[in-house]
Amino acid sequence: MVLGALFLTGANFFLVWIPVLIRQTMDEVEALSDSNYDVPDSLFQTLFSSEAGIILAENSLYLLGSVALYGVLLFATRQTLIVSSRKVEFDMRNQVLEKLMKLPQRFYAKFSSGEVYVRSTEDINKVREYYGPVIMYSINTITRAGFVITMMYLVNKELMFWALIPLPLISVFAYWITGYIHKHSTIIQEQYSVLAGQAKETFSSIRLIKAYNRIDSEQVKFERLSEGYRKKKLRLDMIESLFHPALNFLIGISLIIVIWKGGAMVIEGIITIGNIAEFLIYVAYLIWPVAALGYTTNRFQRSLASWNRIEEVLDEDVEIESSSEAQSIDLKGSIEFKNVSFKYPGSEEKVINNVSFKIEAGQNVAFVGRTGSGKTTLIQLIPRLFDPVEGTILIDGIDLKSINLDELRSLIGYVPQETFLFSDTIGENIAFGVEDASKEMIEGAAEKAQVKENILDFEKKFETILGERGITLSGGQKQRTAIARALIKNPGILIFDDSLSAVDTKTEEAILKHLRSGLSGKTTIMISHRISTIKDADIIHYLKDGSIAESGTHEELLAKNGHYTSMYNKQILEEELAEI
Repeated sequence: MVLGALFLTGANFFLVWIPVLIRQTMDEVEALSDSNYDVPDSLFQTLFSSEAGIILAENSLYLLGSVALYGVLLFATRQTLIVSSRKVEFDMRNQVLEKLMKLPQRFYAKFSSGEVYVRSTEDINKVREYYGPVIMYSINTITRAGFVITMMYLVNKELMFWALIPLPLISVFAYWITGYIHKHSTIIQEQYSVLAGQAKETFSSIRLIKAYNRIDSEQVKFERLSEGYRKKKLRLDMIESLFHPALNFLIGISLIIVIWKGGAMVIEGIITIGNIAEFLIYVAYLIWPVAALGYTTNRFQRSLASWNRIEEVLDEDVEIESSSEAQSIDLKGSIEFKNVSFKYPGSEEKVINNVSFKIEAGQNVAFVGRTGSGKTTLIQLIPRLFDPVEGTILIDGIDLKSINLDELRSLIGYVPQETFLFSDTIGENIAFGVEDASKEMIEGAAEKAQVKENILDFEKKFETILGERGITLSGGQKQRTAIARALIKNPGILIFDDSLSAVDTKTEEAILKHLRSGLSGKTTIMISHRISTIKDADIIHYLKDGSIAESGTHEELLAKNGHYTSMYNKQILEEELAEI
């Protein structure tokens, strides 16, 4: 960027000599025309044989050299300053994405996906404009104005003064308008985030919208937001559209002043006609830098508004990360909760309340309970998607917070309650958690998850491209694909969060049969609302209001005739009613 500034300064240095050469040429020609100069008979003699021709030729060469050097240095300027700004944009985009990956779930509850998207794309692009055009045009304005005003001063101080009279008015005008632009740029960016979020949400839920025949109402909602954005944008555009004509009007006044005052000076013999031409070109040179003052002021305010929004992301506390003393672990698979409690940020009510239990390495453990009892939140504490507010979680006797976070998550296979598939091939979705997974590994994981036959029914098999969120697959196929994604990692700890709810009982039994035989020695944690899914677990915990109300095997819990028994009896009754 420093090199680019030097190139731009050099370009403007050669630029200001062009009016000087034009003035010298005009004055020489005028002097020759006033003398007893014989006009040559031919154009050739005029250019190469006469005194005027030699003067014209020399000045033309100097002009050509100045223009060429100006052009080369201007090209070099853009190849340094503008390219640098693109590199800044590249680094910043990666930095923001890296930070977004580390931020806690609390951040994504605070900001919509549309808001996050705009901050990581549109706002970064506007900040790039500061490091590119804004800096370049600012340097251009300072250096060109400096050279031009210096040359004006050397020619005639009085005429320079008259020509520059409108400049203070321009400065005052620019100062007044920047506050308005900054304020409304921020408002517009926020409105655009809402608009983008609404559009994304609409496209993601298009099937639901069609099913409920809500197309018209969603259209009206989007039009209302779009209308609000349009009005705010037009209000800002109106101010911007007035800004540049006003600047050009003030510059035009300078041209008129130069012709009026310069003409009077020529009559008085103070300056020559060539000086007037020189001054007019200098004033013309100032038109773009002064106009760029408005452009750079505008872009700077927009960049500042966008930077404040990006800074909000970069300054956000990561909360969950590896400590400086994080250690590696040779996983065996035992898990222990000691008086663990958790509540979501901004909430006073504990979702998990003083929970303690131990899972031995290789055990198959299940958690059941009514909706909202805290089952999903509990198991999300194990891969540290959240950290408990009280208590300690140990893996193989080591505090969870003392284990390297990347290593911890690589040792856990997690199938979440809400299945998410990427808009990629089925094979890539299964291989998501493994680097360079082979075809055999992908097919093996699909077979274990009882989804291989379904995939082979597709024309392109594992190369089939899924629509957004896996729209190509049925609910059960999505869940089994997600299970295959966890199994291919061959993790030491497997967590299934109600991940068999959309499969039929026959498929469920086949998957469970594999889990019981093929995953022996691995710690398995299952959440389910079906008793049939978890009845063979080594131990079952029944959660009620964030606490463990009952624990034991299937038979032991039935013998207690408590919450678990009531849940079991209801499901038996539901099955009998379904058969009837």
